[in-house]
Amino acid sequence: MAVEHVFVPAGEDYDEVAEACIASDTPVYVLHDNVFESLADAVTPQPALAVVAAPSLTFDSRFTASPIESLLVLVDVGDPGNVGTIIRTAEAAGFTGVVTTASADVLGPKVVRASAGSILRLPVADVAADELFGLLHGAGFTISATAMEGLPYSSTTHHDRLAYVLGSEAHGLRPDLQSNADQVVSIPMYGPTESLNVSVAAAVLAFDRARRLEMAGD
Repeated sequence: MAVEHVFVPAGEDYDEVAEACIASDTPVYVLHDNVFESLADAVTPQPALAVVAAPSLTFDSRFTASPIESLLVLVDVGDPGNVGTIIRTAEAAGFTGVVTTASADVLGPKVVRASAGSILRLPVADVAADELFGLLHGAGFTISATAMEGLPYSSTTHHDRLAYVLGSEAHGLRPDLQSNADQVVSIPMYGPTESLNVSVAAAVLAFDRARRLEMAGD
């Protein structure tokens, strides 16, 4: 994602930022504190703001560049903190990318902040619900839906191209998507808690996938 402009507040030590911008031929602007704070959406913003080119949100060849690919797919996940955290988790687990449907705006400030920079590097696509499974199946992905009634995730078969589909925090994954998935998996609860937060569930599944791929490569 290309950085087009950088803004810093007056009086801050921004030598490191300036050096990086000079090296990349990126313009740097020094702003009065009040102006800088008006541009930031956080109460205590970082001492630099950047304008970047919006990434493509199309499901394209970035998601199918390798024979072995892994995706986290979010349907009706409305909390931007969860969406950003899942994008961060996907990158940490070595996943190919994240696909969203009817979820929080992946370019919104809360998602970007929660992703901790991963949104700048990881391929992310936003697709319509009626196109989702067709795109995934057309690209050769096995679709693994998540639901409380599914098989324990540790007992399911992993495929070269695998997409985990997670639903909303309140209602889970839509029944029609569950019924059209190739398999339905669950994360067993060992205590009285009914379920995990969607971002935690995504992390459990993502790192189990990473572990299995690592073991298969040994």
